[in-house]
Amino acid sequence: MQSQQMQLILDVAGDLFFEYGFWNAKVSDIAARSEISTASIYKAFESKDALFRAVLARGLNQLKLLTKPLPEEEDPVSRLMQASQRYQDLCASPLLRDLIRAPIEHNSIPLTFRRSMCRQIRAALEGICMPPLQACGEAGLLDPSRLKDTFRLLSAYIEHQTLWYGLLVSPTGRNPVKHDQVAEEAVRITLSAYPPRQDEAFAPFDGDAQRVVGIPQRSHRAPKA
Repeated sequence: MQSQQMQLILDVAGDLFFEYGFWNAKVSDIAARSEISTASIYKAFESKDALFRAVLARGLNQLKLLTKPLPEEEDPVSRLMQASQRYQDLCASPLLRDLIRAPIEHNSIPLTFRRSMCRQIRAALEGICMPPLQACGEAGLLDPSRLKDTFRLLSAYIEHQTLWYGLLVSPTGRNPVKHDQVAEEAVRITLSAYPPRQDEAFAPFDGDAQRVVGIPQRSHRAPKA
């Protein structure tokens, strides 16, 4: 089977699986919509379950592409704001919601596959936020020893306000839930929750980003001898 036909099958299968669920989406409907015979689909994918896993695997690859690092900004808070906004946009996207919802609805997926999916999703999302969090730690805006904690707080706030709201409160809605300033609030909460320790020195930091997130001005202190 040609690569274009394979991609078409995965496109159509993804649409039907995520719209109707694994059990209600029929291979015959996928064949009819893609204009490829059912026999050809089963020749390419040994079962409906295998086709479903292929759809999920491609979705994970798409997520990894979307979470690739962007060009870095000099201002660490601006970088963190940008990363938080990207995180929120992903949480509001059908792609991420479908990747998380699908294994729940199709619980016959092997546990090892589901665990692997969770690890890959978390690693992709962590890849967005950890570099700017590290930059904030180096700039004296966060406790550098607690960056994992800061990421957990940042991600929990964004996911609660965006992803889980869309899945639990309005699970039938396909449009992203709009929450203004969620990313900015997440940054404010994170920077406030894990300030640098009092015995740490930090470089002077100012600029528009500092004003946006409401960080108080700090004077420079030299390291202790």
